[in-house]
Amino acid sequence: MDDLREDFIAETRETLEILAGQLVQWEKTPDDLGLIDSAFRFVHTVKGSCGFLDLPRLLRLSHAAEDVLSHARDGRISVCPELVSATLAVIDRIAALTDALETGESVFDDDPGLIAAMLAFLPTEQAVEEEASAVGSDYLNEEVASIVDDHTSRSKSRTVRVSLNLLDKLMNGVSDLVLARNEVSRQLRRYGASTEIDHAFGRLSTTVAEMRDAIGMMRMQHIDRLFSSLPRLLRDICIDLDKQIELTVEGSEVEVDREMVEALRDPLTHILRNSADHGIESAEERRSVGKDPVGHIQVVARQSGNQILVEISDDGRGIDVEKLGQKAIARKLLTIGQWQKMSERAKLDTIFAPGLSTADAVTAISGRGVGMDVVRNNMHAIGGTIDLENHDGHGLKITLRLPLTLSIIAGLSLRAGGQIFGISRSSVVEIISVANRNVEIEHIGDMPIAKVRGERLAYAKLEALLEVEEAACSQGMARTLVIIRPAVGATFALDVEAVVDNEELVVKPGAPLVMATGLYAGTTLPDNGRPMLLLDASGLAAAIGVEEDLFERDTKRHDAVHLEKRQIDSGLLFETMDGKIRAIRLASVERMEDFERAAFHEVGGRLCVSVNGTLFDVRGLDGLPEQSHVKLLRLTDGSSIVFLAVADVIDIFAIDGEVAPSLNPEIYEGIVHVDGRPIELLSSFSFFELTSDAMRSHASGRPLCFISAETEDGWEQRVLAPLLKASGYDVTFDEQHRATASVMLSLDANADASNGDCRLVKLRDSLRPAEGGHDSIYRYDRAALLSAVSSKIAGGA
Repeated sequence: MDDLREDFIAETRETLEILAGQLVQWEKTPDDLGLIDSAFRFVHTVKGSCGFLDLPRLLRLSHAAEDVLSHARDGRISVCPELVSATLAVIDRIAALTDALETGESVFDDDPGLIAAMLAFLPTEQAVEEEASAVGSDYLNEEVASIVDDHTSRSKSRTVRVSLNLLDKLMNGVSDLVLARNEVSRQLRRYGASTEIDHAFGRLSTTVAEMRDAIGMMRMQHIDRLFSSLPRLLRDICIDLDKQIELTVEGSEVEVDREMVEALRDPLTHILRNSADHGIESAEERRSVGKDPVGHIQVVARQSGNQILVEISDDGRGIDVEKLGQKAIARKLLTIGQWQKMSERAKLDTIFAPGLSTADAVTAISGRGVGMDVVRNNMHAIGGTIDLENHDGHGLKITLRLPLTLSIIAGLSLRAGGQIFGISRSSVVEIISVANRNVEIEHIGDMPIAKVRGERLAYAKLEALLEVEEAACSQGMARTLVIIRPAVGATFALDVEAVVDNEELVVKPGAPLVMATGLYAGTTLPDNGRPMLLLDASGLAAAIGVEEDLFERDTKRHDAVHLEKRQIDSGLLFETMDGKIRAIRLASVERMEDFERAAFHEVGGRLCVSVNGTLFDVRGLDGLPEQSHVKLLRLTDGSSIVFLAVADVIDIFAIDGEVAPSLNPEIYEGIVHVDGRPIELLSSFSFFELTSDAMRSHASGRPLCFISAETEDGWEQRVLAPLLKASGYDVTFDEQHRATASVMLSLDANADASNGDCRLVKLRDSLRPAEGGHDSIYRYDRAALLSAVSSKIAGGA
């Protein structure tokens, strides 16, 4: 609460400096509704903050000011110098009490007189009611007195509030350094350089990277700092409304730019109030429609590529669209004819109209028509968007999409219509030529479909989505298919002229009109210094019309099995550092990354690469690299990480048919055929195993091994199953075949063979067995694992 109070003090003090000038300007130009709206929103926000920070004096002052400004905004009272003077007196008292919260000094309590002087400008009946509610109780200077008791010797805290503009300048400077470094690196690779220059450039690159991370961390903070105030806020709202509402918060560990936290604070507060007040029904109403009498609100934050998504959903009544239309027509925002011609989406978006509310009565929580318009304005100001998903009678889901402003991401630059666009590399699954024999473009009715290795994907040309003409020079040229998996929506295929480059992109917010299209996530500045638009993968998916389960609406489980099979039976073809062609199962490859030579180290006889202060093993290199940059495949079994050095990645292919045995099973899983050529398939198991003892012989006839898949990371499918297959066994995960399997393998610590089933081989995560766990085998002890499987099949214990 101390942190929340300090934030309230700092933000209120900063806003007060601007507000006083706006009130004076409002006196001169009373027809300027923007000025009165700004003042009204400020006192409305202060009132809400005071409610959950337990500041009764500030709450009463701001509530009275809100009522007067609300009447002025609606034109029910006219502005005059006396009204402005009375309002300024209340604003000055709010400023004095805000300072007192920090210093502990006492402030003379003549608040009732200030409130009465301001409320005197209201209509007589309204003024009497408001004055009675504001000054009818005998209250003291509770919050200031408590601070005086606890902090008698406390002075103002010595802190420095650095301007975000200054941090922006620092980040822009570092971003330019990154771009300049990339250009220098490109020139060094093009023209060559001496060893001394390479070493100096390596040190420079490391320093630039450290500066970039440090300045970025100055702006980053956990979103938990924002979320931590929500439970208390909702609790107080529930007390006021006499409702029971449970709040679930997920994603508190997500790190966002401080600017995002500040921009989200007020919108999130408004959304939560509206959800509790208007969305969640009373306990009696919920019982009458068969709902749990306790309402539920869920707030979830997650990072998706180059965006932060914050979702607020409830199980209340949702938005009554027809009632919303009646309110909009009554306020003359539109006519009945216009409303009848609007689409359902457009009708729902009417909730963003300023001053429009579906509330039947004004309460201390909400209902004054302020909130959703503020939310949308704040989102557009930072290049974000807001989406509504309404389920009439069952709830509302609000999704806030925020860009990672002033950040640097790994991205790809694409060419379409003769223009260059960027996209986050994290959303790209695969890049393949349209002319590849594994690609077919089909049509289902009027909908184009891309068939990639038998898998059907929604398909569109980027030029068509962006409504630009295809470049004349690209006619007849082989185009490129980029397979994209967005955060929201199904995987789809994007047809572009070409993939131009793979580079670090500096992300900045885009103009509101550009962001309003939903197709872009911001702007970026590549190495060549020419600005380009950054594509939003989820926005493109929505433009194509891709829905989740587009082709398998009622067979989600089939889709999951199909995806699992595709991951297991796909391989990555690459060139090793010594010029040989090899392959590895795609399921073990997380991504490919470029590392500078300075990141490699020899530690304890092992070659390692440093990633964010952590050393990881590197395979495929005999010693420290001579090149300035090295491509590494990041391999993972779900928990461990190993890097494999490669000269280049060639293609992704389907592993069809049987994998022929290899003469060197310690290193290779077997031999596969790619375009008629035999290619050795590296064993994923060999990168993570504990020992490299020779494999044991096994019984003939390909016995069946049943694997119980308990881990969420898919280790059994990625690593264990290929090992057993390469060792001469058949593998199944189907429970129907458990009874007929020759042996069962499980990572479940609670698995028990005491029921007489002696076919169980228990595996464990840790190298050393836990107490009583000596009957299990470390999952990367190849020799022991295969020996145990062989023994179980032979009927041994």
